[in-house]
Amino acid sequence: MAIVVPNLIGEATPAPSATFDVVHPTLGRVHSVQRSSAADIEAAIATAHAALPAWRGTPLAERKDIILRAADLLTDPAESWASRLIEANVAETSSSEGWAAGLTGNTHNFMRALVEVADDALAPFEIKTSDSTCTLTREPYGVCLAMAAWNAVQVLTMRATVTPLLAGNTVVFKTSETTPYTQYIWAELLYAAGLPRNALTVVHVATEDAPALTAQLVSDRRVRHVNFTGSTRVGSIVAGLAGTHLKPVVMELGGKSGLLLLPDADIATAASHIIAGAFLNAGQICMSTERVFVPASAYDELVAALRKEWAGYGKKQARALFTERSAERVRGIVDDALAHGAADLIAEDRAAGADADAVSLFPTILGPVDTTMRLYTDESFGPTLALVVIPDAGRPEADVLDDMVAQANDTEYGLSSSVWGRDTARAAAVAGRIECGAVHVNGKTPADPPQVPHGGWKSSGWGRFNGVEGLRHFTQTRTVEVPDVHPGPLDLNSMDL
Repeated sequence: MAIVVPNLIGEATPAPSATFDVVHPTLGRVHSVQRSSAADIEAAIATAHAALPAWRGTPLAERKDIILRAADLLTDPAESWASRLIEANVAETSSSEGWAAGLTGNTHNFMRALVEVADDALAPFEIKTSDSTCTLTREPYGVCLAMAAWNAVQVLTMRATVTPLLAGNTVVFKTSETTPYTQYIWAELLYAAGLPRNALTVVHVATEDAPALTAQLVSDRRVRHVNFTGSTRVGSIVAGLAGTHLKPVVMELGGKSGLLLLPDADIATAASHIIAGAFLNAGQICMSTERVFVPASAYDELVAALRKEWAGYGKKQARALFTERSAERVRGIVDDALAHGAADLIAEDRAAGADADAVSLFPTILGPVDTTMRLYTDESFGPTLALVVIPDAGRPEADVLDDMVAQANDTEYGLSSSVWGRDTARAAAVAGRIECGAVHVNGKTPADPPQVPHGGWKSSGWGRFNGVEGLRHFTQTRTVEVPDVHPGPLDLNSMDL
């Protein structure tokens, strides 16, 4: 792609005076991108702020129509939007075409789900007191700063921008340094659907400029709300800036998803779900299955089931992670587990499909993994799976379940989990004890139904995307109280003023 990806600031954005390169992890330089300056950030904020009165005053029905038109464009086989997004995603990242196509093909469902609940989510409602009526309305914050990660770029960019826009906010979108072109195309899709260009501005920020320019974005008094999807490390920095300037935030951060196999779990069926949940997109999903908790008496059955499923998978290969540094970090976590006694449970396949280069990793299943190993606590964000054994010999089943739940909760993260058991009522009861935002009974941990609130507990973030809860997190309430009867004068002498 011999292009320079520009910022999108109003009707006419000046030609870039400086650029930075986007580099594919294995293929090298992809294209150049406008390197935003402090002046560009100021222009983006000013443009979105000036557009706020008109966009906030646009009837909800019209805002909904724009989002539905964008969803239609995305799914219209006569249009090129979907193919452009897929092509850009694959060019900029190590994501496979299948992963990019699957995300792109599902994004419209999230858009339609938001539109479907918008009337109920944003409707005013009344509260009657003893002598007055209070009307509560949901109002947009104003200018919202949005930042979305690269690893599920279509869905993450959609919810970061469409949710605040639908609620009546204008948006300044700071792209990921990894996927600026994909996110640029997304903004152009919204413009093509009828979104006023000033209501959504897009700025690209080079890695070395990010600390200063992100601080400028968050601290500006015209920016009233922040949403961020990314790592817990960076999220904590953004949250600190937002706290300093008293800005509300919605954040989805890292995860360490656990999958619990109860004593009555269908392990043969669960095995394929475990492998898919662990290795989709080379494990580069915040909801990836990182740890499986299994009773000791079922450990050998689990290992055999995982080996059988993996042996039948015909596309084994080393997959590139998004940076060489990330791959190096994951190798260190795996080596630490092996040094502390964990076994490489598909070692023969790893030997046959050795890592192709410094940035690529072959999937790894390790077990048993215990608390002495970094893999037990650290989010790998790579193609690793840790098996954690729960002793069950001679123990009451209730104690085994207590131990399993305690270890599943023994993490700073709380985004997604899964519980497997043939007795679904009991599995659901166990799910209710897991400290995280979503628990899926007899399903994969990477799951995000469009109609269902999505977000984390603990260090996995706060606030919610999706559905009614998601829309309401991008609004603030106003209460107007009207007395039932006109008031008379107060007896000031009866008061201690």
